[in-house]
Amino acid sequence: MRDLIPPAVARNPAEAIEIACLAISDGDLEAALAQYEHGAILQPWQSDPVDCEAPASADGGSASAASRLQDVMDLRLPLTLRVLAVVPAGDLALVLSERRISGAGPDCEPVELTGSGAAIVRSQPGGGWRIAGDAWRLAGIGGPDGPDGADRFPRDSP
Repeated sequence: MRDLIPPAVARNPAEAIEIACLAISDGDLEAALAQYEHGAILQPWQSDPVDCEAPASADGGSASAASRLQDVMDLRLPLTLRVLAVVPAGDLALVLSERRISGAGPDCEPVELTGSGAAIVRSQPGGGWRIAGDAWRLAGIGGPDGPDGADRFPRDSP
């Protein structure tokens, strides 16, 4: 069943990141995706390769962002955020932050992921702000790479 309450609209660049983190913590993929532009790039893990091109997908990239958000939500732990700086540049803003995921994961193993984040947020024509690109660089125990280096969460292939 579709959610009858529309997702929140961010009034400023930092709020777009904050709303997305709250939605991720709540396990609400639709509300989290509503904070990202169609085709937005998301790289949450330290081990993600640096690539200047978004992965190709049938809908212009949003499936990749959705799968990566789902990877984070599959941990079933809260994502905390501390905004460090907002650098405005016309209809764009760079939002620098620290992010953390901590607790016992779904397999009861400890998860302790921390890292810096940088997001490009764009002003929308109808008002509000949405994330165009987001890199968190989370690393620590219980992340996408298990102790043997095996990928715990499958990724979209480029």
